Amino acid sequence: MTVGSPSPFAPPAARTVVCARCGMRQADGWNRCARCGSSLHRWVAHPPPGTRAATPAPRAEPPPYAGPPGYRGGHPRWSFPPVVWQEQVPTPEARRRSDPAGALRAAAALAALSGLVSLTAAAAEAWRFSLMLQGRTNVLAGATVRTSDVFVAAAGALAVAMTVAALVVAVVALARTHPAAARRLGREPSRSIPAVLARLLVPGWNLYGAGQIVTEIDRMLAVRDAPAGRPARAAKLTVAWWLSWLVSAGLMLVALARGLGGSLQAIADTVELHIAVDLAAAVCAALGAAMLLRFAWLLRRRPPIPAGWVVREPAPTRG
Repeated sequence: MTVGSPSPFAPPAARTVVCARCGMRQADGWNRCARCGSSLHRWVAHPPPGTRAATPAPRAEPPPYAGPPGYRGGHPRWSFPPVVWQEQVPTPEARRRSDPAGALRAAAALAALSGLVSLTAAAAEAWRFSLMLQGRTNVLAGATVRTSDVFVAAAGALAVAMTVAALVVAVVALARTHPAAARRLGREPSRSIPAVLARLLVPGWNLYGAGQIVTEIDRMLAVRDAPAGRPARAAKLTVAWWLSWLVSAGLMLVALARGLGGSLQAIADTVELHIAVDLAAAVCAALGAAMLLRFAWLLRRRPPIPAGWVVREPAPTRG
């Protein structure tokens, strides 16, 4: 045995391991590090000897950008429309189409013409009534009587045509104004379009429903003029039109009922009632024209400022 060489009977030297987490060298035989507690024995996979590590394949360069795609037959319908996602601001043409002020002014013009024609029809009926009074004691000329009959028939037919045209345009204008007045206040319409049309068109029901619709429109448009803390009320003009509408309808029913009689007194009473019907229609048309123009003027004003809002000074900014 050589001097200085280790004895074969000596105990083997203690093996040490190094913690991969904290780097502390310590004696082997423990499963966890004495300092950080992590596992000391970890399996590490190595490639077998004599093999090379696989080199990663080179990544292909992306092709250069060739511009946006083009479609021969137009943009495909299965995708999103080619627009920028942003808030859609209505164009001036869209605002004009949704603004009922133009329809209100057209209905007011037709109502004014209808009132003038109704006054003409009332004058024709008054002339007929005067001829009936003269015929009690005098013999009337045939040409005068024929002229009066033609005048009454033409004026009556024209009055009916103008009244129907004014009513059709006014119904359309009011059906558009009711939801527009609600949205102007930042609210949803309380009635649907069919519900508004039913109250304006159904016979019998429209005697009350028409007044209900116009007063609701008037209250929504006149919120700005209402006193603070009080609900808006319909204007006297709107209430007067509703009353004239009821009176005109009542006189028309009485005239139709009286016209069923065949006596001379019934004929004379019918002529007098026709005069009253024409005058009431003229008053109703004039008030309706003024009311529709008022609605158009109220729509042109700025919407009211929401109540309860307090404008505060901006917070100070730091330089």
